[in-house]
Amino acid sequence: MQQFLALIIIAGISLPALAEQETTSPPNSQVELLSWVMSLALVLVTIFVCAWVLKKTRLSQFAGGQSKVVTNLALGTRERVMVVEIGEQQYLIGVTAQSINLLDKLDKPIVAKPNKMSASFTKQLQGLLAKNEK
Repeated sequence: MQQFLALIIIAGISLPALAEQETTSPPNSQVELLSWVMSLALVLVTIFVCAWVLKKTRLSQFAGGQSKVVTNLALGTRERVMVVEIGEQQYLIGVTAQSINLLDKLDKPIVAKPNKMSASFTKQLQGLLAKNEK
């Protein structure tokens, strides 16, 4: 990852220097426009490639993880009580904008029940997507 970013930085530094050395003829408006479009395309492709690499590396960190949120309850605009499962053990935690506190270690694991409203929303969304594909 670091080698990839270093390569992009080196290419970004060396390309303008090479472009300055090669411009010995008078500037042409079509050549300038083509150069500008190609530079813009290079920047956009670089941004998308970096975002894709970042997305892939973040997903790989959490893909095989042993932790998940079992359930949560909003107590206010920024306060929540959550049950998280780490490995085989579940913990009750309090989450605020400033801190996360362990409230209790659960002896009996809680089994998360699927939310009927979210399941029906999922079905409705899939139906709408299927209609748009036709």
